[in-house]
Amino acid sequence: MPKIVDVEQYKKELLDKCFDLFTEKGYAALTTRELAQELGVSTGTLYHYFANKADLFEQLVEHICQQDVLMAKAKIEGVDTLPAKLGALGEFLSSHDDKCIKQLFLWIEYSQQQDAEELKVSRFFEKVDEKYLQALMEIMNIQDRSLAWIVLNFINGIMLEKMWGNDKISIPEQMRLLGEIINTYIEHQHCRN
Repeated sequence: MPKIVDVEQYKKELLDKCFDLFTEKGYAALTTRELAQELGVSTGTLYHYFANKADLFEQLVEHICQQDVLMAKAKIEGVDTLPAKLGALGEFLSSHDDKCIKQLFLWIEYSQQQDAEELKVSRFFEKVDEKYLQALMEIMNIQDRSLAWIVLNFINGIMLEKMWGNDKISIPEQMRLLGEIINTYIEHQHCRN
């Protein structure tokens, strides 16, 4: 009797294992054959689930995005003010900073390996950013996309500083301060209207 496989669950299991492989070896250095070998599957199995290495990587990024959003939502649940929510998000980021840094580094390396025009046309990272942006707007209850972009860019900047070894920054403190700045801006906008 043939083995019944939950295709989506199996893909998730493969993707979960791929993150560490990509971060250890780098996107460019890791071949599909090495991926299959490290995962304990045939290359045919990988090609059954993913069109190529780039497809696998992009599905991995989307998978990570979904996980990030779910974990961040759980961390922020029940927090009421924007500064407190951003502080809680900062706590989450701080507790996962190693993974966030690896993720950011991997995304940069992947981008370097792609043709700039092709990357622009595919709009892959634009789509991923949009998912993070929408989740951020929902979780933080931020209505203004421009403000949500500021938060997202701020997070990317903090992670870059951490990637460069800056240990003097307290992510939760910086995020709370950003929340206070945004609150002041929103209050100022209400007063003007």
